[in-house]
Amino acid sequence: MSSTRSTYFHHLHHQSEPLLLPNVWDARSAAICQQNGFVAVGTSSAAIASALGYTDGEQLPFTDLLRVVERICAATTLPVTVDLEAGYSRDVATICEHIAQLHALGVVGINLEDSLVSEGSRYLVDAADFARTLAQIKAFCRAHDMPLFLNARTDTYLLGLPDALPQTQARMQAYAAAGADGLFVPGLAEVAAMQLLCRQTSLPVNVLCVPGLPGWADLKQAGIKRVSMGNFLFELLARRQEQVGALLQQTRQLNVLFQ
Repeated sequence: MSSTRSTYFHHLHHQSEPLLLPNVWDARSAAICQQNGFVAVGTSSAAIASALGYTDGEQLPFTDLLRVVERICAATTLPVTVDLEAGYSRDVATICEHIAQLHALGVVGINLEDSLVSEGSRYLVDAADFARTLAQIKAFCRAHDMPLFLNARTDTYLLGLPDALPQTQARMQAYAAAGADGLFVPGLAEVAAMQLLCRQTSLPVNVLCVPGLPGWADLKQAGIKRVSMGNFLFELLARRQEQVGALLQQTRQLNVLFQ
């Protein structure tokens, strides 16, 4: 069954219509996404960390992430891809072990990012080093019959680099050569840059829902193949809780809980 879901998940990235991927943080959010008719779900590292009282950037213990993913996989029959941040280790062998543990739960894909967080600041790692990591992970997956979708995330746009486009182009080429199955460019919101990147690679390009993101028709025309929601659905619901809580404090009108 996991192999079938994996094949299906790969297929979802090679259709004319982009894959709209909701990012979930627990079993219930995953089950609701299935009820809503979504065809796959991804996890949000930021949302899971926040829900468990941690900040993003691998502050959440991997064992806690594993338990959450286990419950998500039990709550849905949809393909599940996991935001693994930078692998929850700087040792490639340990990252591969983490991936094997996720695969054993039924996970069909992972995101791995080319940046690290140190003392609250995010910075890019060397592109060649990250490409070698991707190549080693891909070789490990092949050797252990784990056809995971390896989505390489580059944070060139997320970090607001002045040379974000050429940096992304160079990293895209290196990551594709290393065996990545997709390229995730969070923060990219310019149609012209999307078109250029999609023309220059056979990898499906993934963008993040951000304010100012072009409309669906423009994304499709640009060649984008996957659109992720990140932690924004989680944050939307958290803001709704804040609003309802404030209203309850101010008015004591308990019927607001049932609207």
